[in-house]
Amino acid sequence: MFSSLEFFTIEAFRSLRRGTLMSSVAVVTIAVSLSIFGAFLLLIMNLSNIVGTVSSRLDLVAYTSQNLSLEDAGAIQIKIAKLPGVEHVEFTSKAEAWKKFKEDFGGKVDLGGALHDNPLPHTFAVRVRTPELLPVAAKAISDLGVIDEVRYSGKLIDRMKSLVSAVRVGGISLIALLSFATLLIVVNTIRLTVIARETDIYIMKLVGATNTFVKWPFIIEGLILGLIGGGASFLILKFSYESVAARLGAALPFLPVFNDQFALTVIYASLLIGGMGLGLIGGYISVSRALKNEG
Repeated sequence: MFSSLEFFTIEAFRSLRRGTLMSSVAVVTIAVSLSIFGAFLLLIMNLSNIVGTVSSRLDLVAYTSQNLSLEDAGAIQIKIAKLPGVEHVEFTSKAEAWKKFKEDFGGKVDLGGALHDNPLPHTFAVRVRTPELLPVAAKAISDLGVIDEVRYSGKLIDRMKSLVSAVRVGGISLIALLSFATLLIVVNTIRLTVIARETDIYIMKLVGATNTFVKWPFIIEGLILGLIGGGASFLILKFSYESVAARLGAALPFLPVFNDQFALTVIYASLLIGGMGLGLIGGYISVSRALKNEG
């Protein structure tokens, strides 16, 4: 068995040397296709990570009427805290809000000349258990009667989720087309090798070689092409992503860049496996067609 495998491998490398140009084209095509595939995966992971992070930090803010007393505000805070899905309620009186506003902007704007009375309302910052509960909690708080306005960023999250879905669908379509085109190139590359060795294959069959024996060198050739292409895409994506992630982390420290090492390892490994799969399938299809035509 070892001698047969050694023979198949030697023959595969000989074929690669004979068709260096086409083999290089196949490797580059596999590397580019898999790099795009990996880039889309990382893009989707980062968008999903951003959506999840933003969703987990979402607060709903409720503004009360101007004449609400502190006692009534305390009672409203208790009612809001008891609503389904509400995890935490933080109350800020209009006096506290006005004080903080003057501390932040008093040096930049002449507030005394522009405003004589405190125009700010009491506010409640409400944190809910999940983003899906935001609309329900907002409606329940609005129905309390003394609430003038309720604001939350649920629409932003919905838009971001739609963007993730659109990228996912578009990415899958593009990856499918690229994979098909790559497979065709691999098939045609190995098919040229098969055509160049038609005489050798004919002689091998005359002396009793089976179709399986004839196929293996070409299948291994496809495997090698896929492995080299997959390895190249792995290196390209890994170093590119690490560089971009480091620069984004330095420039935008608040941006939650996806950095799950286990998931990243799975993505990088999928590039190698995908390249080997494309090569194996391409090698098998090309030599099977050639043998079928001879038969």
